[in-house]
Amino acid sequence: MLQITRVDIVDGQTLDIELNNGHLILFDTQRLPETDHSYDSLRDLEVLPRPNTDGQSIFWRNGPRIALGEILQWLSMQTIKK
Repeated sequence: MLQITRVDIVDGQTLDIELNNGHLILFDTQRLPETDHSYDSLRDLEVLPRPNTDGQSIFWRNGPRIALGEILQWLSMQTIKK
């Protein structure tokens, strides 16, 4: 089962996510869906605080939670622009 082994912040807004299969995901939090207002608190911050993980999601104390499945879904929906 795919799990998050580590998560950190680079450049203030990008999640550096390491998975148990050795893959790394760099996810720009500015790409979080604007229609989901639970992420508004993240979008308002210039620099994100360091998040935690329970293996299946990324979360901030007293803040939002982002599931690994959601991140993978968002990544699969992105198209390559030429």
